[in-house]
Amino acid sequence: MNQRASIEHLQASHLAELQRLARFICGQDVPAAALLDDEALFSYLPPAHTEEQRSALADVAHSARAQEALRHNLARANGFLAGFAEHAPAPLWIKDAEGGYVMGSSLDSQDGGSAENPDVTKTMETTDEGRRHWLVHKFPIHVNGESFTGGSAIDVTTEVEKERALIRHDNFYVLLSRLSALIPRSRTLEQLCLDACRLAAHQAGLDCAAISYKTDAGTLQLFASASREGQERHWQPGETPPDWLADELAAHVMATGRVQSGSRKGHDIASCMAVPLFVNNQAWGVATFYSRREQHFDAFYRERAGELSNELSYGIERLVNAQEMHRLARTNVLSGLPSRLQFEEEIAALAASDARGTVLLLNINRFDEISSAYGNAAAVGLMRNIAQRLRSVVAESMLLAHVGVGRFAVFLPAHGTQTAAEFIHETAVPMLQGAYQVKEHKIWCTINAGAAALPDDGTTADELLVKAWDALAAARDLDLRFGQYDRAADRVVARQISLEVELREALERQEFVNFYQPKIDLRTGKLSGAEALVRWNHPQRGLIPPSEFVPALERTGLVIAVGRQVMQRAMQDWRSWHDAGLAPPQIAVNVAPAQFRCDSLFSDIEHALHTAGADKRPLSIEITESSLVSDHDRVVEILSKVRALDVPVAIDDFGTGYSSLSYLVSLPVDVMKIDRSFVTRMSQDAGYMGLVSTVVSLAHNLDLKVVAEGIETEEEAKLLKLLRCEQGQGYLYGHPVPADEFAALLDAA
Repeated sequence: MNQRASIEHLQASHLAELQRLARFICGQDVPAAALLDDEALFSYLPPAHTEEQRSALADVAHSARAQEALRHNLARANGFLAGFAEHAPAPLWIKDAEGGYVMGSSLDSQDGGSAENPDVTKTMETTDEGRRHWLVHKFPIHVNGESFTGGSAIDVTTEVEKERALIRHDNFYVLLSRLSALIPRSRTLEQLCLDACRLAAHQAGLDCAAISYKTDAGTLQLFASASREGQERHWQPGETPPDWLADELAAHVMATGRVQSGSRKGHDIASCMAVPLFVNNQAWGVATFYSRREQHFDAFYRERAGELSNELSYGIERLVNAQEMHRLARTNVLSGLPSRLQFEEEIAALAASDARGTVLLLNINRFDEISSAYGNAAAVGLMRNIAQRLRSVVAESMLLAHVGVGRFAVFLPAHGTQTAAEFIHETAVPMLQGAYQVKEHKIWCTINAGAAALPDDGTTADELLVKAWDALAAARDLDLRFGQYDRAADRVVARQISLEVELREALERQEFVNFYQPKIDLRTGKLSGAEALVRWNHPQRGLIPPSEFVPALERTGLVIAVGRQVMQRAMQDWRSWHDAGLAPPQIAVNVAPAQFRCDSLFSDIEHALHTAGADKRPLSIEITESSLVSDHDRVVEILSKVRALDVPVAIDDFGTGYSSLSYLVSLPVDVMKIDRSFVTRMSQDAGYMGLVSTVVSLAHNLDLKVVAEGIETEEEAKLLKLLRCEQGQGYLYGHPVPADEFAALLDAA
């Protein structure tokens, strides 16, 4: 029985009791309606009623009116409650201790709570298979010792959906922002795709993610995947993909270029969404996201999937383009072979791993002439043909690269089956040398090759290729097909280069000094001249003889500056001796071929003469025969100008050069110097004695004076005197000495 029935039963009992009281007082039945009407009620009193009876009946009437007022108020209250329960926007109810409804109605999922719970509770309830959400309040009610439970529910479905949408929104943009932060840090495509899948798989609401790419055949190949459980990997072609992979959905997205979502019935993964990925406006692949929640990828995700696609596509495009640039930089576009840059990196890696082997440089001879004769297109075609042939003979353990126009490099590991020379002679030359048909042209090619060893000859490709080229050039000069780099020759070149640097610094620091060797009049035995000889006063090594550095001076052209310095200092010394009253003789200064050909020779001589005093004839010059074998007319012109300055000219080291007698007759010279090689053999070999006699006679017939070099013994001096040689110099008369010591010789004379 409900509360309303109980109240109505109680009211009926009270009314019947009042009717019995009224019948007892009045002595007759009194209708219930009369109880509420005093006039009608008092009419039922007996005529001879007492005042007590009337007063008692008035109390009954009062009780009836009070009961009626109570009944009215209860009905009104019940009406109010019933109206609230029926028409309130949120359900309201009251339950008794047994869980029965006293009033109102409950949610479908609400089957009551304990009336003994003294606390107010607030819970979320879901109905309609999860489509509606309620905020339910439950509270205890105590009435006249009875315990009831009251409740109310507020429909918060809209608020819950808004909150969930906001959470989805936040989660989505957290994923997007993390992807944005990931992209600039990724250095490889593999790293980016795996990290992106990992981020997605650990995002709220998502459980797995995968990225696939389109192969050259147009099919999709799984590239990377990750799951919430930590299963992450890169995938290779032919591997069995995970069973949760929605490959059909991904293929559909690849074909249409549009976002797709779907369900996965029969799988732990309930729903999935696939987005296309683009690189350079071309379909590249598909990213697929998975969730264990059904219909997780609703309109919200589908509307924003394009943002995920754009972000991932940007990162992938950046790395794909970088990979392509890396590939192009390391590939020769003409031949398709690895470029020099790639070869350098591979050699560096081999050197770092302590590998040993040989770098071969193969050169197509006269390639520039071939290009000029047949055109650039034919030259390119030839290079491609050569590259194709090289590919066919280069093993996997070897390296091959196109390192320059008409030049190819091969690395032979030390453990190979052929030596460098065997590879060139037995493999490369038979394969590459010969005729090539390039379009309508038949082109004949020959090759040369050079080799350098890793690591003995160098540890970088640049070092090894330069040295292989040196070996190639040296072999070609000897008309050989192949040359191995010679480290000893390289050390000589290195020393020469180092010496050149030192010589330039020595010139700047004025380290070259003059020594003077006396010339003696063989008839009188008196000092009659001197030769200025250069020495290098090295700060660490001391005095260095000319044989060690003069060739380098001539090779570098520094001999011009050094010769000018020697000449000027010789005249300065001559002047200082003269001013000291020592009567210095004429100083002979050697003029190198480079000086002789230099336009500044005349101004240098004039400047030196001005220093010493030209009228005193302080200077003569000595030139070698090699200076005289060029343009005869110009040589005559130069010598004539020098003699016009009143400077005698001597031919130095006569007999060792290339002058013919007819050439010598026409030259305006004054002195002939016999080379010391003839002098030293003269006393031991009659043939050389006759040769010296002939030279002296020839000089005298040409009205030239003769100076003999390298006199070391008295016997040599006597023989030269008998042959009527005018002057001599050599260790017999004195070694070359510094200016101050030569001044002492002058003083003693």
